[in-house]
Amino acid sequence: MRSPWRGNRRRLRKRVEQLTEELDATRASVNQLQRVFDEAPIGVVVWDANGQMQYVNQPVLHTTGAPGPAGFADLADVTAVHPDDREHVLAATVVARSGRYAPFRARLRNALGEWKNLEGSLVPMLENGRTNGVVALFRDVTMERLQDQTVIRFKAIADSTSDIVGITATDGSIVYLNPAGVRFFGDDHAAPDELKQLFEFIPREYHRVLLGDAYQAIMRGEVWQGEVELVRRSDLARCPMSAVALGVYDERGDLSGIAITYRDMSERKRMEAELAHAATHDALTGLANRQELFLALDTSINSGASTAVLFFDLDDFKVVNDSLGHVVGDEVLRTLAVRIRDAARGTDVVGRLGGDEFLVICRGVWMVHDAKTIADKILARVSEPMQIGGRLHAVTGSIGVAMSGGRECTAVSLIQEADIAMYRAKAAGRRQAVVFDDSMRVEAVDRLEFDLELRVALENDEFELYFQPLFYFGLGSTSNFEAFIRWNHPRHGLLGPNDFMPMVEQLGMMSAVGQWVFRAAARAVAAMRLIQANVAVGVNVHPDQLREAGFVDSVTRAIASARISGEALAIEITEHAVMDDVGLIRHVLEDLQSIGVSIAIDDFGTGYSNLGLLRKLPVDYLKIDKSFVAGLGIEPGDTQVVRMILGLSEELGIHVIAEGVETQLQATELERLGCEVGQGYFYARPMPFDDAIELLRAQQANPPSMDMIVPVMKRAASEAM
Repeated sequence: MRSPWRGNRRRLRKRVEQLTEELDATRASVNQLQRVFDEAPIGVVVWDANGQMQYVNQPVLHTTGAPGPAGFADLADVTAVHPDDREHVLAATVVARSGRYAPFRARLRNALGEWKNLEGSLVPMLENGRTNGVVALFRDVTMERLQDQTVIRFKAIADSTSDIVGITATDGSIVYLNPAGVRFFGDDHAAPDELKQLFEFIPREYHRVLLGDAYQAIMRGEVWQGEVELVRRSDLARCPMSAVALGVYDERGDLSGIAITYRDMSERKRMEAELAHAATHDALTGLANRQELFLALDTSINSGASTAVLFFDLDDFKVVNDSLGHVVGDEVLRTLAVRIRDAARGTDVVGRLGGDEFLVICRGVWMVHDAKTIADKILARVSEPMQIGGRLHAVTGSIGVAMSGGRECTAVSLIQEADIAMYRAKAAGRRQAVVFDDSMRVEAVDRLEFDLELRVALENDEFELYFQPLFYFGLGSTSNFEAFIRWNHPRHGLLGPNDFMPMVEQLGMMSAVGQWVFRAAARAVAAMRLIQANVAVGVNVHPDQLREAGFVDSVTRAIASARISGEALAIEITEHAVMDDVGLIRHVLEDLQSIGVSIAIDDFGTGYSNLGLLRKLPVDYLKIDKSFVAGLGIEPGDTQVVRMILGLSEELGIHVIAEGVETQLQATELERLGCEVGQGYFYARPMPFDDAIELLRAQQANPPSMDMIVPVMKRAASEAM
């Protein structure tokens, strides 16, 4: 009899096999589903109805940095959520457990302590209408948020900058253009999409640069920088721009567009142009400066073309500056610059060497007559009265002309020749042009030699003073001398002032020589006062010395070094020097009088000024010019002038000295008219120091010996060093 269980066992075995196959299929499906979830771009977390985590996929572990599901369970605690996001996450969890879909955004701290931005949904798992668990589906949007913030910051910067910022597609069409770009290429009301292509505003000559060099650099992954010009739509002006271009790439790394910025360089270019102009032009007049003049002259000479150089110097500009002020002086120079440039040819280079010296370079001039014609035209134009500061001013100038003529020369030598010719023009009466010739070349060599000899003479003490006595009428004695410089030249012997002082003035050595004279005069009068206590020595002073800032100080030092009082010295200045600048000279004279120095006006009567100006000047002596003394007793007119001067001086309380007394008749007439002191060959010629000492000793009953005088001179000389 068959057992009934055998059939049941067979059916049970088949059922088990069937269930096993189904279980294996289910497991395979679950594994496949898990692989899908692990490879999905989103994170998946499953919690059961009790809140226990049942599943977590690999993207979740990768995002959070958890070592495994158990590690994530520790991280997933609500305390790992950013404090500002916890309330939102808890609210979304309540919604999901109630059976509804709940989106959320939250920041979760990962295993490294970094905040990750998560964005997703909480989805309820429903079974028979009841929530059996919750599934969290989310993705890491940290990088997207950073990119979004970067874009926001970029747009904020681009919108606020004055630079033009644009992004174009690869075909050149505009994708983005910031407000500065819209204003430049359109107007305040234009929209970026109304501006089709940036190439519309780029001059054609720059297309090759942008389409060639720039595009190739971008294709190589490089950043391109360069300079272009853009056309502004409002006024069609071409504006220089510095440009920077780089590629814009999509998610696949393919070039999708080009980002380019333009910065306006107009102001920078303007400043560069101004600096370049300033480097080659005179700041005051706008003419070519010294450096540019030498360069232009070198270029002209090297080209082989005959070149004429016109060296212009304003006559008596120092008087203009000192009397009218530097502001007026500068305006005079600017006016001169315009006039010289207008009078020169259009091809000539006109520049300012410095001070009141101008240079005109005339290229292609072969004939002296042609150069002289240009020079005369300049002189005529310059001499026209000019309106400055509400007043008319008349100035004149002198011009020296030098010609290259195709000969061997340099810019330096040609300018030197023109300079020498200019001085010849001044010596010949000014207001004219003189052309350099060979005789002046010899003069130039002599001038250079003289300059060297003069400096050596100062170092070697080759100068000495001669003294001409001043005699009191009716007494026949002297207590004052006038000092005259002499040069014991090693080749030419003893030279008088007329032989070398004009060249001293031209070389600008008046200050150095003048200081030597004051020191020597102070030493001499210190020795003279050992014989006669009230002796004084007068020193001639050039107008340029009076205008030196340290002139009074130098006189004071000379007095102190000789250990004398200021009353031992007098300065003699010409009437012309005083009248050229009454205001400035008056202050200098007052300072000198304050230290005891006497003031004498030399050559009085030859000036053109109102004699009433003497009331304003601190003057102690007037010296009647010898031209009026010469005709006394013979020319009634001279007698009238002398009488007038004596009357004026008596009214002003000023002493009078007559110069150039050479005859007994002149001396008698001067004494008759009431003159106090005479000076001239009738009494004595200028004499060496030793003779002056003997003259003073002869007037004394018990004069000191020379043994007492020489040490005083030596001591004063050593203290003046």
